[in-house]
Amino acid sequence: MNTQTIQKRFNQYVDEEERDLQILKEDIKALKQFYPFEPDTIEKFLTDKEYLRILDQITYRFMKFQDTLARLIRYYLLLKGENVENMAVIDMINLAEKLGISINENLWFEMRALRNSLSHEYSNDYGQIAEALNRLIGFVEIFEKIIKEVKK
Repeated sequence: MNTQTIQKRFNQYVDEEERDLQILKEDIKALKQFYPFEPDTIEKFLTDKEYLRILDQITYRFMKFQDTLARLIRYYLLLKGENVENMAVIDMINLAEKLGISINENLWFEMRALRNSLSHEYSNDYGQIAEALNRLIGFVEIFEKIIKEVKK
């Protein structure tokens, strides 16, 4: 793959991440008055179609953001001249960290666990849902920092 193609895909993934992050932030802002989320608030959200729509979109955007982040890091590393063709995602994460990107193995696995928690249908465990959403909000600043760093 030539440098022009790599740069084009990298730019595409940056644009995608910025768009998803912006939508995620807007949806979080719509619920910010209820933060930090508590089980009774979640119960209310799950019985209101508008709040449920926002929760669904937050979940979708977070999952999409993480999927695209793996591709973005791959193309970031390719632009840096790294050979990542047969490299596992976690190895790319470790290499990106060595190159100064604010991501590491623990953060990646925490995002994966949160993604798995959010991807299940909303259960009656409102405390678990509240905890997951509270953790998700903490990732927004980290996501912004990562995007800024890979764009340098």
